[in-house]
Amino acid sequence: MKKLLTLIAAAAVSAGSFLAAAQGRNEINLYIGGVNSTYASLDRNSGNAHRDLYSIYEPSYTITCGPTWSLDFCHRFNSWLGIGFQADYASMSGSKSYRIGSISNSSLNLDIISVLPQAKFYIPSPRNFRMYTKAAFGASFNVGNAGINDPVTYAWEVSPFGFEWGGQVVYGQAELCFGNVLVGAKIGIGYRF
Repeated sequence: MKKLLTLIAAAAVSAGSFLAAAQGRNEINLYIGGVNSTYASLDRNSGNAHRDLYSIYEPSYTITCGPTWSLDFCHRFNSWLGIGFQADYASMSGSKSYRIGSISNSSLNLDIISVLPQAKFYIPSPRNFRMYTKAAFGASFNVGNAGINDPVTYAWEVSPFGFEWGGQVVYGQAELCFGNVLVGAKIGIGYRF
């Protein structure tokens, strides 16, 4: 028991030393963005292996997407590189209907959670306006009730242009991004510690 307490104390001191040495290198960011594109990577035609060739039998989809919420953590290793992860949440609903009544219609309800490790590359810029690019690759998980073949799909997102403005501790952010998690833009707030 004494050895375990000594080990825990040593780990706590080491973690405290790491955090003190990393002062100002860790970032937590909260974003809201749109348009979510995760549904484009899902198989919405499950069980429809033998489709009819006539367009009258082809389904039409009505999809409604809420905003995508993103939370990311990044540890800045040096002046140009940060490594971390991001977690995204999006809710989508809709329906699949046919132009003729003999084929059953169905509804689509998705709650998508994506987890993506990321790399953030900082571009030299003025102190209160910091530019960066970012790439993230991971997985999306459907935790909704839609009947789809693959509840886990590959996820990726690239931000060719992003920027932070404001103070060194609390700052605003905006970025353009594309991928199968989000296509469009995100805005948010960040905290550096």
